[in-house]
Amino acid sequence: MRPVGRALFAAMLLTACTVMGPNYERPPTTPVPKGWRDTAEVLRDSSYANVPWWEVFHDSTLKALIKEALRENRDIHIALARVNEARALLGIQRIEALPQVDLLASARKANGADSLITPNGSRSLFFIELNLNWELDLWGRLRRLTESAQASLLASEQGRRGAIITVVSDVARAYLELRDLDAQAAITESVIATRERSLGIARARFRGGLTSELDVREAENALSDAQGTLYRILRERTQKENAISVLLGHTPEAIPRGLPLSEQRFPSVVPAGLPCQLLLRRPDIQQAEEELRAANARIGAAIAALFPTVSLTGATGTVSKEVSGLFKPGSYFWHLNANVAQPIINKDRNRQQVEAERARTEQAVGRYERTVLVAFQEVEDGLVAVKRLREETAAAADAVTAARRMVNLARLRYEGGVDSYTTVLITQRTELDAELHHSEVLRQHKVAVVQLYKALGGGWDPRTDSLAAPPPKYPP
Repeated sequence: MRPVGRALFAAMLLTACTVMGPNYERPPTTPVPKGWRDTAEVLRDSSYANVPWWEVFHDSTLKALIKEALRENRDIHIALARVNEARALLGIQRIEALPQVDLLASARKANGADSLITPNGSRSLFFIELNLNWELDLWGRLRRLTESAQASLLASEQGRRGAIITVVSDVARAYLELRDLDAQAAITESVIATRERSLGIARARFRGGLTSELDVREAENALSDAQGTLYRILRERTQKENAISVLLGHTPEAIPRGLPLSEQRFPSVVPAGLPCQLLLRRPDIQQAEEELRAANARIGAAIAALFPTVSLTGATGTVSKEVSGLFKPGSYFWHLNANVAQPIINKDRNRQQVEAERARTEQAVGRYERTVLVAFQEVEDGLVAVKRLREETAAAADAVTAARRMVNLARLRYEGGVDSYTTVLITQRTELDAELHHSEVLRQHKVAVVQLYKALGGGWDPRTDSLAAPPPKYPP
């Protein structure tokens, strides 16, 4: 084996020797509950998050909106660009660990007093050479940086999954809120029609001398109040359509409708699965862990920077006074150097860098543990919301039934001269409030199911990932 080959082989052996810094371990203090607080469900592996979103939502219009959002949503596009950036940075870091070889060709004219190569007179020289520069990773600095870049890439992948889950749930939630506003508008329009008829009756009775002008003014006030409520609902509905348009990646426009809110079907009981599975299912938890892994690897890179840097530099090529002589015998040359650099003045700076990386890793541990805690809180909040809102919806429906009976009785008593028109107005307001509240609670219950589905990590799978097509590259 030639001396150059032996030197390179020995360098490769040395670079595989040592890796400085701690190896990654998941924080042992990560709390995982044994079960869910507010559910009597028997714990099992099955989770609502395992159901694909197109089986969770049964409204074909909603499904089409989600598919459009997966293609066009800008947050998903940004998340994909971050993945591509992290992949490129990993590629750069991997190249940093390889020998850097450059080809140099030059024509040089040297004058005697200005050149060590041609000390006397003016000479022309032509060079073609390959330059080698290779940092020997004796302490694992470059390997730790590559490990950190790899973890950052995985974190960005999980960030993209999280963006997809968020878009799926946000579109579904906004669509359900839009259908609730549609229902509230229909309820209010019906009430307005009823109050217009009541106003006509009050005016007729006033003209006939059967009642006072006060009844007419109260009827006018009640009608104006209902009209104001309708205008507010219409304003909020248009704003909700604008918000959905942005989620879909286009300028504000009308949103198509599918099933009404009352026909949106969701399970009454949502299986949550085992708590320990949440750590593996939620992309934000996995993203936080990969970011922690990346920070931990940078500790090793900082420690390795405290030790001498060993590198190989060399060159080989040909040199001649004439271009025609570049490849003739005797024109070739080569040299190989081993360089050692030990920090002296910057040694304290490098020590402080180690402490800084340790502190950043402690921050990453805190962020990871906080993400886990928030994830369990969101699931617990979702479970109790689905359960209690289901009960509240049933109570709100009973309240609507009772309010409608009150309105009928009050109207009959008023027309029979037994009671005042004020009682009719009070019961009508109670009925409107009860119907609007029932629609709102019904929407809250269905949105709670969607939010729980998201909290469990549902909404992403390989098919959904393929629907989130990459955007056109810019610039082309």
